[in-house]
Amino acid sequence: MNHRTSRHNCREKLVSQLFTFGEEKRTFLDAYFDARDPERIQLEKQLSAYTEYVEKLLLGPDEDLDSAVLIGSHIDFEYLDFHTSDSFMIVMPEETNPDEGRISFLSPVGSQLLLGSKGEVRSVHTPSGSMRIRITGIELRSETLNEPALGGADHAL
Repeated sequence: MNHRTSRHNCREKLVSQLFTFGEEKRTFLDAYFDARDPERIQLEKQLSAYTEYVEKLLLGPDEDLDSAVLIGSHIDFEYLDFHTSDSFMIVMPEETNPDEGRISFLSPVGSQLLLGSKGEVRSVHTPSGSMRIRITGIELRSETLNEPALGGADHAL
């Protein structure tokens, strides 16, 4: 697949996400959260910020598609406290497969890295504690579920 086709497919994925988080937002949220769940309210705010960012991103050049962590981004990162590195892909909940390095944007780590930028250091809070992570690479990918991402079960997240 050439780069132009790959970028076109990435843009189509982002447009599909905008539809899901716009027209189908209530159905999407109902599938994962009770209407009164405080996490749902927080996610609604995060999805609004995400869709606003993606709408602006789609107006720009293809190079901008790798400027922030999006759903579909493969990210490389360093654990600053442990002096190790790893990678995974942020995906929709139904595409999650930790053994293949795919974590949901709804997961504690995925949601905290969403919209992060290359070089940014974030304190990520997990059920087992907090850690500092530096994002070292971002690449929005158009791959399908049958194409495994790098990383996987060896990562600590």
